[in-house]
Amino acid sequence: MTVGRPKKAKADWLREIVGRTNRAFAKLPEPYWLKGDWPAWVQNVGRELSKTYFPTAKLKVSQQWEPGEVGAMLGQHIAYLYSLEDMWQASEKNVSWKQLRLTYGKDIRQRAQDYDRKFRRQFLPDLERAVKFALTLAIEQDYLPCSKFFAAFGRAIERRVSSTGDIGRTNTQIYVLLLIAWRSVEKLGSIPKLHQVLCKIFGNQPAGTVKRIERICERIGLSYREIAQREVPTKSPQK
Repeated sequence: MTVGRPKKAKADWLREIVGRTNRAFAKLPEPYWLKGDWPAWVQNVGRELSKTYFPTAKLKVSQQWEPGEVGAMLGQHIAYLYSLEDMWQASEKNVSWKQLRLTYGKDIRQRAQDYDRKFRRQFLPDLERAVKFALTLAIEQDYLPCSKFFAAFGRAIERRVSSTGDIGRTNTQIYVLLLIAWRSVEKLGSIPKLHQVLCKIFGNQPAGTVKRIERICERIGLSYREIAQREVPTKSPQK
């Protein structure tokens, strides 16, 4: 707390934090699973996964921000980033590049390394500066907004990703499966058959009903009618 320094209006200091954090996330590289000449529905799955991995990455500057909201968002950013780093380190030990090349293409290893380099050299340092800026600015405020900010920040930073967290939800597990095995998914031919496969993999209750899978497919744009039309060979004009 800095005694005697003029305090910023609530909207001003919160908007400064949100703006600075947004500028840092603008440098977040696009995940390598979104790159490639894939069907539109597969690209949509990748975007849904990105929303799950970075649920608060896109912040809208608003005059209605409250100290607790901004503190919680900042804390959740940090918790998710540390959790994902642990997951990447664990997965690297058992990674099968041969299998990944079949799914993502021959250049997957290079793309993954490029992403990791941009993530660590461009994004993380800028986010670290944004966090230090936010914490310094927050502690200079009056006691009540300062306490609300740090109370929410503390609760959110403890929300690490686990098997029961957002990334462990069945929806997300289904998205991962659809992304990795998209070629096999397209060959199933219908949503009921896709539902049967998901029930075998995840169990009847976690997979849910056919209607639930229909809603997921509608959200990501997976249409077996369109797949069938795409795979019909175009007839060459008769001479």
